[in-house]
Amino acid sequence: MRDSRILILAGLLLPPLLAAPPLPTAPPQVDVRALMLEARALQLRGGGTDPEGAVAIYRRVVALVPKSAEAHLRLSEALQETRDLDGALAPAQKAVALAPQNGEARAHLALLQVQRAQKDNALLPEARKDLEEAAALLPQDPELWGRLGEVSEQLHDDAAALRAWLRLGRLRPSFTPAWERAYIQAVATQNYPGKREAVLALNAHHPDERQLRMLEDLAREQIQAGFLAHAEESFLLLARHLPREPALWENISLVRLQTSRFTEALDSLGRAEALKPSPRISFNIAMALMNLGRFPEAETRLKALVEDPADQGAVSDGAQALYAESLLLQGKGAELLAYVKRQPPRDKVAGEMQVFICQAHVSRNDWKAALAALQDGIRRFPKVAFFAQAATLPSKYLEYSFFSRKEARSALEQLHQEGMAALWSEFRRWDKCLQALQQARALGPVRNVDILLMQSTAFEQLDRPQEALKVLREAQAMEPANPMVQNNLGYLLLEQDRDLPEAASLIEASAKATPDNGNVVDSLGWAQFKLGRVAEAEATLRRATSLSPFSPEVRKHLGEVLLKQGKLEEAAEQWERALAFVFPDRPALEKRLGDLRLRIAKEQARKVAEPAPTAASEDDEEAP
Repeated sequence: MRDSRILILAGLLLPPLLAAPPLPTAPPQVDVRALMLEARALQLRGGGTDPEGAVAIYRRVVALVPKSAEAHLRLSEALQETRDLDGALAPAQKAVALAPQNGEARAHLALLQVQRAQKDNALLPEARKDLEEAAALLPQDPELWGRLGEVSEQLHDDAAALRAWLRLGRLRPSFTPAWERAYIQAVATQNYPGKREAVLALNAHHPDERQLRMLEDLAREQIQAGFLAHAEESFLLLARHLPREPALWENISLVRLQTSRFTEALDSLGRAEALKPSPRISFNIAMALMNLGRFPEAETRLKALVEDPADQGAVSDGAQALYAESLLLQGKGAELLAYVKRQPPRDKVAGEMQVFICQAHVSRNDWKAALAALQDGIRRFPKVAFFAQAATLPSKYLEYSFFSRKEARSALEQLHQEGMAALWSEFRRWDKCLQALQQARALGPVRNVDILLMQSTAFEQLDRPQEALKVLREAQAMEPANPMVQNNLGYLLLEQDRDLPEAASLIEASAKATPDNGNVVDSLGWAQFKLGRVAEAEATLRRATSLSPFSPEVRKHLGEVLLKQGKLEEAAEQWERALAFVFPDRPALEKRLGDLRLRIAKEQARKVAEPAPTAASEDDEEAP
């Protein structure tokens, strides 16, 4: 069996990318060019059979024109063909010294060093150094990257080996061994980006069963990590190869539901249902329909689910609550009460259903029944927010007597409208949410700062920032030390580029009260950046990434800070990680990342093109 360490990457050699410089002049009676051609014809790579004869001629040429990089390079090649690797080293190094920007000379020296290192492992570090220098000059040469990957593996440098195999894979996308080796090194180094790139490449065209399993494992890993955009990409690739597998389409739909892309979710759920219907798929279709405002269609599906006698576990729990919500949002309080009478609430959603029962009575102006349901809820479900808020009402509002019925009605209606606002916000119907909140506020003073926070969010979502700011100021007056109010108000001021010192002060107070809240620490870092405290902002945002590792907003902000400091590679890495998630302005960040990658490539090319300053030698001074 051949030694795998000297595996030749067949078909990966490229012609020289840089033309050799003109040969220095020799004495007029000697035709150096003719000698070079004669020697070349004797070399094995020139089609000849006498490399020893070529060596003799090249030695004569080197004596005549000692400053010729090409002459030294060809002499080294000929010596290499005679298997005199040690003898070939000095002329190869001389060729590089005479023409340091000559990619052909650099590549020859690097590959020669690899051959020498195959006989003496102590030479591996030197071989890697020369390979890296050659690859910097000839970044499109696949053999250099392949050899660099092999040498790095022999040196047990998994990170360097991963980089090399990934570069080779990008240069030769169909060269499966490069991606296989990249995958192995990515797993060894726990390098998620490298693993993802390798697995996607291995599954790009005609994967085998093992490669498909790798892709499925990657998709599940991405789901667990919260990288939903990447998970969807992986599941879609799996579905392209296995289009008749319903579970894949269902997984795609779950990602789309979680990222609020409900029209797309309906499409993939429809594919899954056509292949294999199930109560879970039907429930998720109803959820998507609810979020699209298609309540009658959702109601029809949910009614079929809740009236199915078979116990469907969590699906039935969720379906019962969602069915009640669909009826309430359509103003069908009577239908909801009739359903509950036929089918009592399931244990896991009993508290939530009690809220809906109370609201259904209010919607029908059945005040006594509503008050009875409210009192029952306060007694049985004191931790449910709706009933916890009701418990703070004056006791006279919880009685329906001749003297208090007006106040009781007003209190019940206000609770109902606040509850409806929360339902509308759940389905992102911010106009309806705001309308309900305004009705609630007209009935009495706000008793809970959370109502003001919800109202400010509704204004923001409806692109009414000044009104959102006004409501947050109201919340600030109500609870000036509330960390959520401080953070939201401070961040809104930041986004509007106004009152930055006040914004920073508010966010600092919030961060002091909630030091482990990743969102608040992110706000603090962004405030520091806006105030020009860039180094401080970097430290704060790095802490925010540890507290909220799955937040694209934190990654975006950290990338901006790093970019400001000229740390381009790190900024690109943070933005790449942000793109693992789904968020509204993702396409804009993709474009910015592309522009940044182009800028990095141009800067790297410029650095390679700039000759390194060297001290003048005697040879340089004597050069013609």
